[in-house]
Amino acid sequence: MSDAKSLEIILNRLQKDFKDKPIPTLIFDRGVISEENLELLNSYKLKYIVACRPCDESDFIPDFQNGEFNIMRGGGDSKENKVEILLKEKNDELFLLCKSEGRKSKETSMRNNREKKLEEKLINLSNQIQNGRENNPVNIVRRIGRLHESYSSVAKYYKIMYQHREFSYNIPSEYENKLSKRLKNSLKKLEEKAKNNTISFPMIKKKLSELEQKYQVDYSKINIHIKEPVLTWHTIDELEEKERELDGNYLLRTNRTDLKQFEIWNLYIMLTRVENAFQDLKSHPGLRPNYHQKELRVEGHINISILSYHLLHSIEYTLRQNGDHSRWSTIKRLLSTHNYSTIQLPTINGTVINVRKAGLPEAIHMDIYKKLGVDYTDLPVRKTLA
Repeated sequence: MSDAKSLEIILNRLQKDFKDKPIPTLIFDRGVISEENLELLNSYKLKYIVACRPCDESDFIPDFQNGEFNIMRGGGDSKENKVEILLKEKNDELFLLCKSEGRKSKETSMRNNREKKLEEKLINLSNQIQNGRENNPVNIVRRIGRLHESYSSVAKYYKIMYQHREFSYNIPSEYENKLSKRLKNSLKKLEEKAKNNTISFPMIKKKLSELEQKYQVDYSKINIHIKEPVLTWHTIDELEEKERELDGNYLLRTNRTDLKQFEIWNLYIMLTRVENAFQDLKSHPGLRPNYHQKELRVEGHINISILSYHLLHSIEYTLRQNGDHSRWSTIKRLLSTHNYSTIQLPTINGTVINVRKAGLPEAIHMDIYKKLGVDYTDLPVRKTLA
């Protein structure tokens, strides 16, 4: 939310809802972090924790490189995902510097993909220029500008240069009146077309080749200057290295000077859990799609989805209390390989005994069951006769 007016509407609503009660600390992602919005939050005397924009991290590069960070575990789905944090104070605010290995791997992969796509676009544009499909320098510069906008995250450390084609000729004074008038007229028209960008570079070369074959003697006495159009690009190593050093780093900003670094980080992580909760609610418990038409059935579908989410959240919370920060999607995938099987035992009188029994759990299953307090050694066995 970058619009200050939208934020002001929300803050007024919060004051109305909480009335005389204190409003809790507000946690925002990068979208709200502008000086105008922070001034608005301060004018309402509210406490906040916000994630800074990437450009703000550059002020703390020496601290990110040389600071003594404390290690936090459980920064994501993987237990091995390590997050390092360091608290710095500046202008009566606290800035929490965070370095995440999982985030670094993700951002590096995204950066490499963006660079690959940008270079593919540049190669395509270069081929069009060489083939004569694009010969207007104004259009070429505009297309380069659009690439800068579309791939701004990586294009800022790319230097892209375009050199327009050159074509001119000079007839020595001693041959001015001795050359074929048709040749001179043809060269003049060709030069005008080149200046007006109504002819491509390959076509210029083709026309010159035809004139050279047709007027070999006269053509050899003319000084022809021709230079093909060139689109070149390369990375500015210093800027690219500076950007890559920030991969996996993020910065939290708060006016809660009473908090310790671990408390700030844990409060901010709550925002991620809320976002995951909405995603889980819409996917795993099946809140969407809702195919019911009658209002009563729609309400029943929503109630069942919410009940299933409470169960989902309870499982995640229990695991988190036991040091496992896996999300439901990970838990579901791991436990999906431990199933019940039905054993059928036919008898001589025609009756079939069906025994429904769980398989033997593997080590990964046992670890999750122990953390959840599930007795996997005495899972129920059902017998039915058919």
